[in-house]
Amino acid sequence: MDALVAKCDQLEIEALLSNFTWHADRGDGAALAALFLPDAVLTVGGVALLGRDAIAADCNKRSENPARKTRHIWSNLRFGQAGDDTITTTIVQQTFEHNGADQPTQLRLNDVTDTFRRNEAGAWRFASRLIKREMALSFPA
Repeated sequence: MDALVAKCDQLEIEALLSNFTWHADRGDGAALAALFLPDAVLTVGGVALLGRDAIAADCNKRSENPARKTRHIWSNLRFGQAGDDTITTTIVQQTFEHNGADQPTQLRLNDVTDTFRRNEAGAWRFASRLIKREMALSFPA
């Protein structure tokens, strides 16, 4: 059962989830990293990225190929534990990735587990994010 979370906190968490996908899809590493606490961990593809610099660098590297386009869609938000300064959530994330006209388009379905904590200003930020691939499909070019 979902934890009781204040509506204003729910909206702030939803905005972080949507902003993550927006910045990732546009390859904006600095904006993506700013959604995280300074010592946060993002684990994707079995690789743990520690801190904002590593998170930004990974995002920027992924966007170096001008033919690569991604779109991330999240759904099924569930709140787990909730306290004054920590909230955990799970979502399902769909990632569409296309790497050029002669490459198949990929669809990945991921389970995502997030922990959010408040920063010094009282705003929610990602403390940790684990993106775990559950299914992958390819569509011919």
